[in-house]
Amino acid sequence: PDKTLPLATLAESLTEIQLEATILEEIVRSLDETLVEAYCGEKHARGNGDRRFQRAGTTTRTAVTTAGEHEFTLHHVKDTAATEDDPTYFRPLEDLVEFDGQRIYQEDVSLQSTDLAT
Repeated sequence: PDKTLPLATLAESLTEIQLEATILEEIVRSLDETLVEAYCGEKHARGNGDRRFQRAGTTTRTAVTTAGEHEFTLHHVKDTAATEDDPTYFRPLEDLVEFDGQRIYQEDVSLQSTDLAT
């Protein structure tokens, strides 16, 4: 209380504990679970097998952003009433969060790298 703390020191401390990465990962995890629950119902609830949308496993997706390297576990959902024109399996999170294709390095890192190179 008797000492002032420079803002740069505070910012550096937050960077060292990877607060940005933790917040980003938690937001993505929370969005993913919320969207899957909206489609499929609560996990392990009775009667979920009768629903149109059903949980269909997970895949791990690695992405590198300016906040660091992240490993996301994303849920798949199966549409049991899908037609030939509609996809049977999809990841609800991708309706809200767009990954840069199959690239590990996302657009923010690519732009920052280009800027530093010039």
